[in-house]
Amino acid sequence: MPKLIHWEACCGCGACANKCPKSAISMQPNHEGFLHPVVDAVMCVECGACEKACPGLSAATNPLAEPKAFAVQHKDDSVRYQSTSGGAFTAIAEEVIRRGGVVCGAAMADGLTVRHSFVSDIGGLAKFRNSKYVQSEMGHCYVDAKRFLNAGRLVCFSGTPCQINGLYRFLGKDYANLIAVDVVCKSVPSPMVFQKYVEYKRGKEAHLSDIVFRDKKRGFWYCTMAHYQTHEERQQGKDVYRRGSESDEWLRLFLSGKISRRSCVTCPYQTSHRVGDFTLGDIWETGNTRFDDNRGSTLMHIWTPKGMAFLACIKDSLRMEPFPIEKSRGIERAQAVCLHSSRGQLFEDAHRLSADAFFAKYAPYTLKIRMKQGGRYLLWRLGLQNAVRHFKHLIIHRK
Repeated sequence: MPKLIHWEACCGCGACANKCPKSAISMQPNHEGFLHPVVDAVMCVECGACEKACPGLSAATNPLAEPKAFAVQHKDDSVRYQSTSGGAFTAIAEEVIRRGGVVCGAAMADGLTVRHSFVSDIGGLAKFRNSKYVQSEMGHCYVDAKRFLNAGRLVCFSGTPCQINGLYRFLGKDYANLIAVDVVCKSVPSPMVFQKYVEYKRGKEAHLSDIVFRDKKRGFWYCTMAHYQTHEERQQGKDVYRRGSESDEWLRLFLSGKISRRSCVTCPYQTSHRVGDFTLGDIWETGNTRFDDNRGSTLMHIWTPKGMAFLACIKDSLRMEPFPIEKSRGIERAQAVCLHSSRGQLFEDAHRLSADAFFAKYAPYTLKIRMKQGGRYLLWRLGLQNAVRHFKHLIIHRK
């Protein structure tokens, strides 16, 4: 039997399953809802291909001693509005498609599950915009990526750092026609608990079919979780639900770290050792009022000569200015993820309790939460929210 990474350190990228020549490995959810490799001992021929592909068994590399960093915004403000931050990923992806390439990213699929998939038209990029705060299923996307690369097509592949390292380990080499984009990642929360959240909300919103984790209707500085009955109503801004991180049950659980994957506790990518050509993340203050307009900017790090060459090709689509590396936040995680003492009971209850009872226990909508929600909304209405946020930022990050 192959000796893969210990299950607690497994990131669930699926590189091993994609690499197995006998299809002897399948990705199956564990008790916490996270996918892990399961090996069929009868089908396995012990070739070792899965071990070579496992990113947990191979350290990440950083081609440039020091990256270049920029604050960027897509010049199309409608694209920027739909994006989590400044729309940098769309600019990269659009250029790839203009050259006849394909783009792979995480999208909300049927049943409000998150899966990686490919698109080859610019219109299809809309489903990749905006962060999905739940771990995505990779499926056979690594196999498909290799097929496109070997056919000579340009491929843009985006994902968390562990997923990008999984792609490299699966491929066994870098490709000149591969543009790899990793995102700054706090941690990945349980898909099983997310489906519990969907069940809970559908008990109150019968026609819920679209969720936006970082909706900008109230601006970038007050991103909110928003629910829509249809994608068309999302385009029109007709939400049926809207709450911020202070009150939405899913965001509160996710940000607490209580439902994060165990491997996130020892994540090796929260350092300057990244794996992609580009790393994209939020930037809340650039020091330039032209960029700090409450519509979102992206902090872009470029790690490779290939990335720098590609940036030169997309610069006309972006507003862009250099950002000092020493002031750059977003490579390193601000706070470590810890295993909470209630973790075991929480996941037991996720299986045992009804959706209403589960969230009443672990994310109750109390009077205190309602007051925080009302206070934050009032600050936004009065135009004071950014001043308060800026003051908190100075207190938290003061030397």
